[in-house]
Amino acid sequence: MEVEKSRDRDFSFKEKFFEKFFRENYSRFYYYALHFISDPEICKDIVSDAFRHLWEKDGEIIPETLHAYMFNRIRNACIDNIRHTQVEDSYIREHQRLASEMDDESWMESEKRIKRIMEIIEGLPALTRMIMEQNYLHQKKYKEMADMFEMSESGIRKHVMKGLEIIRKEFSVNYKKGSN
Repeated sequence: MEVEKSRDRDFSFKEKFFEKFFRENYSRFYYYALHFISDPEICKDIVSDAFRHLWEKDGEIIPETLHAYMFNRIRNACIDNIRHTQVEDSYIREHQRLASEMDDESWMESEKRIKRIMEIIEGLPALTRMIMEQNYLHQKKYKEMADMFEMSESGIRKHVMKGLEIIRKEFSVNYKKGSN
């Protein structure tokens, strides 16, 4: 009984300390994040995540280093966000470049191929078809599918290889026919 009262007092103290620290420093951390990122909503999310992480640390952080810890955590989160945004931007630029290079005829040919691949997948044996769909349409990893289908990863791999072999055969025959 005494241990529970002690825990309640510790939690209450932690809660009050955290609330005070939050009220006194939130805007300071928010404006610090704005120096890195111009989007106010992203800055709010980053600062909120930093406070959430601080709350979850529970006793692992020394009160004298809280400000330094938070500034460091927010700076790193902002840098991560900037890097992520740069990667997204490069993917968008590359996609736009590829899209601009493809003319209508190329798009139509690509769409025909995709449609034919989907028809081939539909014609596969049931288990192989389901595994191919999970892997390529739903982006499932072999481990996830092994758990899903209660099989070994090597069994999943064999079904994927079987499906890919059938697709390759279909396209290699078609291209050979077209080159005559």
